[in-house]
Amino acid sequence: MIYTIIGAIILILALILLAILLIPFHISFYIQKREMNISGYFRIRWLKIRIIQRDIPTEKKEEEKEVKKERKFNLEQLLKILNQFIEAFDYIKPLIPAFLRSITLKNLSLDLNLGFYSPVDTAMINGYIWSISSILNNIPLISISTTPDFQESKLEGSFELNLKLKLLWIVIASLKAFTKKPVRDLVGSIRNLNK
Repeated sequence: MIYTIIGAIILILALILLAILLIPFHISFYIQKREMNISGYFRIRWLKIRIIQRDIPTEKKEEEKEVKKERKFNLEQLLKILNQFIEAFDYIKPLIPAFLRSITLKNLSLDLNLGFYSPVDTAMINGYIWSISSILNNIPLISISTTPDFQESKLEGSFELNLKLKLLWIVIASLKAFTKKPVRDLVGSIRNLNK
């Protein structure tokens, strides 16, 4: 009887873990600048459940301010970590394609209103952006546009990014990398740096 209950609990936990690895997280980022006002948000959802949501600009609460310990700059530790990173790089390198394989772009949108003091600079910079955006806008999920402002110097606009992130390939590549001693040494040194 007790083995059946333990087996059922293990099976439920395994199914939850498998769901977390296979069902993608939805990541949304939006920022907008109009005159001197900057606003936006960052959000992570899973199965339509909001896990993280941060508004931009963040509200600072007086009570939550903590006094941070001053950390001394230790060049020897940083050089040690750099050497360990170089040693571990061959094992960390597979994380990059695993991360790229795990991301699915839903949409990317950039809308700018640019102006500089010189109309020549305004036309030149907007021309560069138009030439790049004419290539990127052929991708259905990407929309980039810019509007020149020859009257005044300004940088206004909005940026929106929505993507899906599936953790399975990242976790597999991370576990494979973590089995190597240089990677474990690097992680240990980084954890000691934060103490």
